[in-house]
Amino acid sequence: MSLLWTYHQQGSHLLLQSSLSNILRSIVTTSVHTRARQSPYVGTKDVQRTAVPDSKVSWKVNWPDYKATEYTASKVLKNPPWADDPDAKKIKSFNEFDGKIDRRSFMGEYEIDDKTNRPRNPAGRTGLSGRGLLGHWGPNHAADPVVTRWAKDQSNLKEKVLEIVLINRKDNNHLALPGGMIDEGENAFVAAKREFLEEAMNSNDDAVVEQIDKLFENADSIYKDYVDDPRNTDNAWMESEAIDAHDETGELTKDLRLEAGDDAAKVKWVQLDRVHNLYASHESMVRIAVKKHGAYEYWHDNQHSSETTDDTNNK
Repeated sequence: MSLLWTYHQQGSHLLLQSSLSNILRSIVTTSVHTRARQSPYVGTKDVQRTAVPDSKVSWKVNWPDYKATEYTASKVLKNPPWADDPDAKKIKSFNEFDGKIDRRSFMGEYEIDDKTNRPRNPAGRTGLSGRGLLGHWGPNHAADPVVTRWAKDQSNLKEKVLEIVLINRKDNNHLALPGGMIDEGENAFVAAKREFLEEAMNSNDDAVVEQIDKLFENADSIYKDYVDDPRNTDNAWMESEAIDAHDETGELTKDLRLEAGDDAAKVKWVQLDRVHNLYASHESMVRIAVKKHGAYEYWHDNQHSSETTDDTNNK
């Protein structure tokens, strides 16, 4: 997989990049996508994907009788500003920048069907063709802010535990990172800050923006890859760049007043002392941050999961 650990600084950070690359690959391992094959398709009650067994996910496996269910949501077909033309043949610049739209994939160059000009999901078959709920043919890029600090009460813990800002999504109530789509012309760092302000702070007040700017001042990109997302199809898929903003001393976040906004129903600090059932590939992103900061690797000792948690600090 095309997992990348990127730094803007030079020197020692470059050495850290090299020494941790193997560790990070051990956290995010190549496997067949599962959420991208679930039925019914997210947001519908009756759109069923063609069943794709694990053994036939790869396009390299010959499957002449494969016929995916065709589905693109009506709101996408109306061709809003954030969506491509319904006819993929009108897209001339796959695998490169198309004006302000970045159609490159973190997974490398993807194939284009000769007859339909539709991109082919590099992670394999999903049982659904078209774009589903996604706006772009091919990769749809998101940014996910991973905002962490050390848990306040470490007295009964054998190892240092991180806590992280998570939201409950409005559409399915799953715990998730407060991220979202990268707008045209944005980079992931700008998008991650904007999404955090919208979903976790519900504010664009100048003082709040300045507070978040300081928090993200030394942020790092820790993940750039395909996302096993329930919205994915054979021809459109999610990819994300995770931006790690860690408050080592707790000073930058002590006065942070979280308030859910935009696509978030709730927002809270969640201790990373156990496994949580996070949305899409967010668990992989979180584990990378845990490894990076040398925190308690909860997944080794704790196998149960939870979509919600009550023992959190909601300040």
